[in-house]
Amino acid sequence: MGRGTEVGESYLRLRRVGAVGVAAIASVMAMGLTVAAPTADAVEAWTLDAESSERGKDLLPEPVLRRVANGEYSFRITAVDPERFRKNYSTTFWAASGANAGRYDLDPETCGLKDRATGQIPEFFFGYPFPAIDPADPQAGCKIAWNFQAAGFMGGGAGASFYLNGLEPGGEYRTIKTRVRAMPLVGHHGARIPNPDHLAVKGMTRALEPVDVEGVSTLVVRHWDWVKPDDMWAYVPSTRRARRIHASARSEPVAGLDIFADDINCYAGKVEEYRWRLVGEGRTLAPVMGSPYGTVADRSGSTRWLAPTPPVRANYELTNGRKTKGAPWLLVENVAFVPRPAWIVEGESKDPYYNFGKVIMYFDKDMYRIYWKMVHNRAGEYFYNAMCGYTFAVSPDRTFSAVAPTVVVGVNDKANRAAIGGRSHDQFIEQAFDPAGFSLQALRQRGE
Repeated sequence: MGRGTEVGESYLRLRRVGAVGVAAIASVMAMGLTVAAPTADAVEAWTLDAESSERGKDLLPEPVLRRVANGEYSFRITAVDPERFRKNYSTTFWAASGANAGRYDLDPETCGLKDRATGQIPEFFFGYPFPAIDPADPQAGCKIAWNFQAAGFMGGGAGASFYLNGLEPGGEYRTIKTRVRAMPLVGHHGARIPNPDHLAVKGMTRALEPVDVEGVSTLVVRHWDWVKPDDMWAYVPSTRRARRIHASARSEPVAGLDIFADDINCYAGKVEEYRWRLVGEGRTLAPVMGSPYGTVADRSGSTRWLAPTPPVRANYELTNGRKTKGAPWLLVENVAFVPRPAWIVEGESKDPYYNFGKVIMYFDKDMYRIYWKMVHNRAGEYFYNAMCGYTFAVSPDRTFSAVAPTVVVGVNDKANRAAIGGRSHDQFIEQAFDPAGFSLQALRQRGE
């Protein structure tokens, strides 16, 4: 993948670390959820499979390409018009991004976003803080991460119910259903929300089934502050108490599954929690649910947008006559893999309690979504990868847009197991959540 190819060699050796609660992954998923898209609209399409795997050597990380070559994966490749693909984001967002040129800088110690005029963290921002990235800039990695954050906050508050499915070669072994919602207070379309506590986002979750996790709930509060870590609480019905949990819990497996809370959007922590370094450029495949050109969102009241998510089925869910020869966790319906220009960025947590070591991420150069990440443990050994798929929605007049982290496929290559997270059917965007719904009192009430 361009000059990032040298990074791929380290992906050939696999190891694994381990364990957190289901609700943590749901909370951070809610921080980025928006709406979805319908059927595919291809300009050109072909299939990347075992016979054509050589064509994928500059499009996929090495561990993923190996499974293609082995016949476990096949991807339907859909070429798109780059300018039309950009229209998945609103004219308002692109105009704000252009106006941000030269407006922001970084705090050199923390990688925090800084207003050039004041030297302080801005009260509010919207659009990409850094619309032009110079690959020679030593702070390019951090700037790319802030553009990623801006795209994730763009749609505003959101909610959905979704599933976590644990899979092994023989099929599914566990399913968890949960409900999530979140409210960004910076970076979003529309009027500013009063923010006296200087917060970036709040998220709330509740596990719905099975019985052993029903009612387990979490609250995540992210501070709009360069150094203050996230506050996280978990409520367990059997104890009727909310306890504080450490932000590093995002790097622990969720409920024994091969997926992590930090897999949502392929990164769910604060930008300031990582050290970021641009290590390459190239191309990669963007998993897009439904149409690569998005969908027009429907109004549902004065503050809410709706759009139905197409069914995104995996191989294990198909009847025997329709199954492919691939891995059970291979997504086989309503997903297009779009070749996109990519920044290849290395991130590593500053938190000594965080379980991951080096993480290599593939960011879209225009849309600033992470599509793939390769995870190493603290000893430097690669052990895990995640694929992050999205859907896009815009208002009829294209002055509003949102991007949804619709699905994550996490793969433990060492154990040859995986987990699929997401695939909601009821996503919505809400621009006027009641802030009181994101509190410790609300956490206890929702868990009961």
